[in-house]
Amino acid sequence: MVVALETKVLKDKNEIDIFLKRKRGLIEEAIGFPIGTQERKAKKVVNFSDGIEVAFLKPGKEASRQNPNTNDMYPIVSFGGKEMTEKYSFQDMWTYMFKTYLVNKEVFKQTSVLLYRLCFFRDHTEEKGKFRYRPSVAINKVISDLEKIRKEGFKKQFNDERSPTLKQFLYFVDLLGWNEDVKYYTKKPELFSASYSKSTTGRTNTILSIINAPIMISKFYEDIVSKTQTGGAIDVDLITSVIQKFTRTRGICAPTKGELSLELAPYLREE
Repeated sequence: MVVALETKVLKDKNEIDIFLKRKRGLIEEAIGFPIGTQERKAKKVVNFSDGIEVAFLKPGKEASRQNPNTNDMYPIVSFGGKEMTEKYSFQDMWTYMFKTYLVNKEVFKQTSVLLYRLCFFRDHTEEKGKFRYRPSVAINKVISDLEKIRKEGFKKQFNDERSPTLKQFLYFVDLLGWNEDVKYYTKKPELFSASYSKSTTGRTNTILSIINAPIMISKFYEDIVSKTQTGGAIDVDLITSVIQKFTRTRGICAPTKGELSLELAPYLREE
């Protein structure tokens, strides 16, 4: 048990109010970022640590659509001048997480908890008036330990030496969640000015789906492995239900608090 990862599910009203206040603050900050053009995007560095540059390019691609989302941004995580998350899609993120699951289930679970903490700003701090992802020494140690196993596993099992490090991946997801909030706020600002139950659009649904999609896929994978060994009938409904859910919700598959605390026990708990 990694004590530093012990996390309570967000449901306390005071904690929810703080979470919503921080979301709104980040939205307001991002809307104020300088805007360039599609040919010459304006770059805004929002974080820098251990040689990792975390930035937005503005405007993003959705700003040039027929019905433009003027505040859309392009998230970018670079190391040594090289973009580590170029054209990174949801498929890339789900693949990253599922590969992690195949490498080591415990590493996958702990990585998922790190994402949950990231989603609700548990490892963010305020410095010089800016609220940023700044993991503590203890959490950074967890990230470093997990990265060693992930890196070796990706290389050995998938011949993959090009994927972002875990720290780079976390930075990217943080940017993605931030941008999703900004995009939806532009369309429906009322979603971010009421209660938590009305403001799960954006960051919350996006990051929880990044956690949950690989969990759902892993259940189908485990069923295939088990039934192949025993000669039983494979439960195809496990994967078709995933496809149906994604079709119905247009890629969003956020779990309930109970489902997530069950999957990520003992690190994530409801009480």
